[in-house]
Amino acid sequence: MSGIAGAIRNGRRWASVLGALACLGLTESAWAEEPEVAYRSAADQIANAAQDAGAVESALARHNVPTRGPQQRIAEATLLMGVKDYDRAADVLNEVVEQFPTHPTAFPDGLNLLGETYFATKQFLSAQRVFMRFVDQGSDPRFARYRERAVMRLVDIALRLRDFKALDRIFSMVTGLGTEATSGLAYAKGKGLLAQGKYDAADAALRLVAADSSFYHQSRYLAGVAALSKASASETADAAQAKKSADAVKAKRARYAPVLERFREITKFPGDTDEHRRVLDMAWLALGRIHFDAGEFPEAVEAYNHVERSSPEFGTMLYELAWVYVKTGDFTRAQRALEVLAVAAPNSQDVADASLLRADLMLRAGQFEKSRKVYESVRGSYETMRDRVAQFMSATKDPGVYFETLSTDQLETFESTAGLPTMVLKWAREGEDGATAFAVIDDVALCRRLVKESNEMIERLNAVLASPNKIRAIPGLRLGAERGLGLVNSIALARLKLGQGLDGVDADRLSPELTAARAQRKALEERLGIVPVTAADFSLRDQQAKRQWNKASQELKRIELEVDTIQATINGLERVVSDGQAQGVVRTPRELEGFRAGLDEQKKLVGQYRAASQELRRVIEAAKLQVGFGDRRFLDDEQVRKQYAAALWQEVRLAANGAGGEELARYARRAAELLSRADGTEQQIEFSLKRLNDLVTSKVVELRGVVQKETQNIVGSTLSLEALDKDARIVVGGVAMRNFAAVRDRLRTIVLRADVGITEEAWEMREEQQTRVRRLKVEKARSESRLQEELDEVLDDSGDAEQEKTDAK
Repeated sequence: MSGIAGAIRNGRRWASVLGALACLGLTESAWAEEPEVAYRSAADQIANAAQDAGAVESALARHNVPTRGPQQRIAEATLLMGVKDYDRAADVLNEVVEQFPTHPTAFPDGLNLLGETYFATKQFLSAQRVFMRFVDQGSDPRFARYRERAVMRLVDIALRLRDFKALDRIFSMVTGLGTEATSGLAYAKGKGLLAQGKYDAADAALRLVAADSSFYHQSRYLAGVAALSKASASETADAAQAKKSADAVKAKRARYAPVLERFREITKFPGDTDEHRRVLDMAWLALGRIHFDAGEFPEAVEAYNHVERSSPEFGTMLYELAWVYVKTGDFTRAQRALEVLAVAAPNSQDVADASLLRADLMLRAGQFEKSRKVYESVRGSYETMRDRVAQFMSATKDPGVYFETLSTDQLETFESTAGLPTMVLKWAREGEDGATAFAVIDDVALCRRLVKESNEMIERLNAVLASPNKIRAIPGLRLGAERGLGLVNSIALARLKLGQGLDGVDADRLSPELTAARAQRKALEERLGIVPVTAADFSLRDQQAKRQWNKASQELKRIELEVDTIQATINGLERVVSDGQAQGVVRTPRELEGFRAGLDEQKKLVGQYRAASQELRRVIEAAKLQVGFGDRRFLDDEQVRKQYAAALWQEVRLAANGAGGEELARYARRAAELLSRADGTEQQIEFSLKRLNDLVTSKVVELRGVVQKETQNIVGSTLSLEALDKDARIVVGGVAMRNFAAVRDRLRTIVLRADVGITEEAWEMREEQQTRVRRLKVEKARSESRLQEELDEVLDDSGDAEQEKTDAK
């Protein structure tokens, strides 16, 4: 009874469902039309694919046409230079110069920008090679408008490299060009002659700069510097005679009067640009220095006060102004100027001397506690620097090792206990021959970095060229391949629609063969349904593949952070061990040896972890390049498409032969005709894809040849770099060692002056206390003397009164 009741309830439930469907108009005949909907949808997809079948051929035709012209590339390089991305800008400009050597405008434009890019990144030799082409090829009319700028840059490069002999060669080239009278060339020549110490010739060249030139301010300032240098040289020659003369001061003022007039004239120029405003500030500084040297302190103060607070020369002005106030005895204003200097220009090279001078002035003013704090602050800051420099220099006496140490990554050096502060490096660079020596070191470091990046790029290119998706190396063809593959997948999905339409046809009892064919087809439907068709589908696949490797990269990054934490802990423990005695912690030599051995073992393990991490990082980066279009998933798509097409054809043939009834046979015959059209369209698209793949293969072979050639070039460059490195290690390392020794001595002097100041402060404090004690003793003695005198007077008065009473009796 319960079974019958359940059947009745189920019957009622199905009746309600059928009633609802009838209300919606979805009757039994509507389900019979669903295969027709599937057929029309599949027919539309196949027709659209046939219509777009020429997309791959269009991609092949467009491949040989440059996607961007030279002017567009130059515009891109200009934007990259604007955001200071000089490395990418140089890559783009090198492409322009190599690919368009005969272009009337793009080639000279690209060559000029390439030289400016090298100059901005301080690759002076490369910039010199580029700009020299404008001068060497003087007959080329394309270079005419850039020749003046090229000569100016060549002079700037020679000055930065301190290659004064090259200036004569450049000047002779300028004379040969016949354009010496232009303002830019005259300014460049005057600047070079001034650097050579030819003051009269420099002044004559600078006079040729026109008043409306953008270099007029600079030329007038350099002319003033030439006149000042000439006057200083004549004063040095007549120094002995001037000291014996009674009119020495008058003669000195007369000698510098024309120089003062030149700089005063400059200060009246308009400050319409940042460069011109800086020239005006430098002119005011020159006036202040001349007045200071002549003992005209009020005039010097007035000149210095014209330097703007936003000027790069503001810090220098404050230090010199403080000395003017010291000379006039106005110690309060001198202290104020030095206090502003400490805030406005904390990285100035005069900040140490300024701090000591401020402490001296405080000590002289009797502000003992404030002066002691400043002295201790200076000693605390620079004593650490001195110790680090001394430790750095005592590590080795070999200039070659010294050069190698400076050529390593400074970020790694700073993390160690022997790291050098940036101020020390700055002072060393500003020392004698420091600019040239450190330029060589920087160039070697830059070359090593570029060689390393080139090797990494070659590894990535080889990884792409060896992967199944080598088409990624040719982006112009990849878009056509994606479009063609999307059309093939669209046809595969049309077959999927037809298969689903077969499932919707009312059929009689299916034959065992048809049942097996249908089962095989249905087993492939789920996998076939995820093949990409649109550009968004392909992009989503790339993102999914990269997301997996990004997760691995993130895990590796977390491990690297843990290694960095361990390295920081090791550095801290090394400092604790080395500074333990200074902190009052006494350890036996055996304990120290055990600590150091343990730390060395940990450092060795950290090095192994870092090496393994770098290797894993390279593997991950290579894997990222190999996933995406053309990888294993796309090979699986192809296999599924072929299997599904074969299974569907087998089912259609069986159904058309009556293996599932007459109605299914009619639908199968129509589907067979549509499948034939699909196969034809697919073959057409696959033929185009084969041509595209053949082109990709030939391009890959060319790229492999280029990569192999560049690999050989890099190997040759590496060997040349090693040879140059051997030649430079001794000379440049010796110069750098000498400069660092000077920095060490300077730091020692600063610390010594701070110690002397602290001692003087203590001595002055002691003298003041002793003076105060003596003063108190004298005042006490005087007070006691006065009290004694008053007491004696009182006693004397009392004695006289008693005597009078006695006499009266």
